[in-house]
Amino acid sequence: MEADVLERLARQRGDALIPTCRFEAARCGYIDRDGNTVIAPQFDWADRFVADRALVGSGGKYGAIDPTGHFAIAPTYDSISKFDRGLALVLVENRLGVIDQNGQSVVPAEHGTIIPIADDVFLVAEPPYARPDLQPDWLISRSTYAYGKRWGIVASGGRWVVRPTFAQVQLASNRLDGLFWAASPFYGITRWQLVGQDGAFLGNELFDHVQLFQPDQDRAVVQRDNRWGALDSKGHVAIPLKFDWLGYFRDGWAPYRLAGREGQIDKDGNVLSDATDQPRISGDADVGSVVDGKPLYIDRARTTLLGTDHPICADGRHLRFEQGRWTIVTADNRPAPDVSFQYVHLMCDGPSVVKRDGKWGFIAADGKLLADRYFDHANGFHNGIAAIVDSGLWSLMAEDGSVLLGPLKLARGVVTSGSGEYSMEFEEGYRKLDKALIAELARNPDSLTHRLAPRWPWSEGLAGQFDDKTGKWGFIGPMKNFAIAPQFDAVSPFNKGATWAAIPDRREWCVIDKTGQIKPGTQCQCNQPLVILEHYSRPSNVACYDDGVRIVGGEPPLRGTAN
Repeated sequence: MEADVLERLARQRGDALIPTCRFEAARCGYIDRDGNTVIAPQFDWADRFVADRALVGSGGKYGAIDPTGHFAIAPTYDSISKFDRGLALVLVENRLGVIDQNGQSVVPAEHGTIIPIADDVFLVAEPPYARPDLQPDWLISRSTYAYGKRWGIVASGGRWVVRPTFAQVQLASNRLDGLFWAASPFYGITRWQLVGQDGAFLGNELFDHVQLFQPDQDRAVVQRDNRWGALDSKGHVAIPLKFDWLGYFRDGWAPYRLAGREGQIDKDGNVLSDATDQPRISGDADVGSVVDGKPLYIDRARTTLLGTDHPICADGRHLRFEQGRWTIVTADNRPAPDVSFQYVHLMCDGPSVVKRDGKWGFIAADGKLLADRYFDHANGFHNGIAAIVDSGLWSLMAEDGSVLLGPLKLARGVVTSGSGEYSMEFEEGYRKLDKALIAELARNPDSLTHRLAPRWPWSEGLAGQFDDKTGKWGFIGPMKNFAIAPQFDAVSPFNKGATWAAIPDRREWCVIDKTGQIKPGTQCQCNQPLVILEHYSRPSNVACYDDGVRIVGGEPPLRGTAN
């Protein structure tokens, strides 16, 4: 069985106690590094230990245990966040509070959203909790979304510093320095002003756009009337608002643009470097090709190469753009090959990806076309491996143009990471493709042509899986049999002992527990809660439940990462 994310992470971090839900009925407990049970399986959900506390779920409520397995915080909360600086958010019905590691109240559960701005000072929004679809989390709580709610300031113990009065707030720093941005109107023109932890405004300046103070920089970039400058933490204008654009300050400098020039300025606004402004993606520019990850821009008519900063490989190879086509040329301006392309991703240390007449191929450093042909689709090389598709058949290619695996009609997923690394879907999860695994698969490639049942990654001892016989979703357990019978139109992975499921008999989405029963104290709803859609309106002739199932059906589940 594939381990849950938390179990894998605990092993990677060398935890002495490792949470696992591999026990019977997907109960959760703790094992040591040798697999011996240390804390018996008795929880619906179990988190990693941090500072001698681990969050657990029991009986539909949440608390925390110590390393002996005893409750340090009784499971009395509707939800609980991870501890951060010794504090956790807790949810009681539809209101948030804060407790310490011993379960003592720091801020009573009376608020809609809570954001720490100093060690013992918090921004709070009017109740109820603004995001009932999300578990409370410090990272999520740093979101200042609380539509239509006013914000105030409370100190430890729940004492009001400023009762709810601010219509909108933003964090001014990721550090607990007591600063935040505030604006008054809910609607119309919003102007932001810097505020301290006592609720007093710092300075009289108002701004259309504000950014965070960067660590150890004492500068926050601000914008008003399309002019950019910077403020210090006392609310004083440190750099006049005169720039066309200003970026974050780091290491004492920030990038700027002004009157067709760009470069760097210091924290007092003095120019450190200056050059002609380079083109950027906009309504008037497109990415035409790429050199080792750096884009080259062309105009929308695809007739002119923009800018002057055009990268060159160490061996002198670079791209030439003429009459809407790209040519790879050597240091002495010799075409290599003597062919022009619609698109090139020039790689300085491996074969380059090119597009010619609607087909894709690879050009080696010496200008030769790998495999002497082009394909319907091609992905770039990573660790000497590239994926190609031609006539509906998938293959893996080596840098010498030889085929490592395929061609075959692949019936499972292949994904590419941000670094270009390939992974393939297997029954136990996604595995990274290297030449050893590819050689193993090449000896018996037929298995790759068989469809895998759609399945979510393992989560808390269960994995949502589609059943072809019934056409419904259920959950399989450690023995790969259905622990919760297939009966749902759609599901999501378990999170803290519960998950959303679309129940056809009710035509509603409900929160279910690990027995497949609707969790007490939760409300079902007709619309899907899994996919966030902006600016979407349901068609008038489609029922709410049916539309939600359709939307989620368009989001194919992915197996997790194999051990």
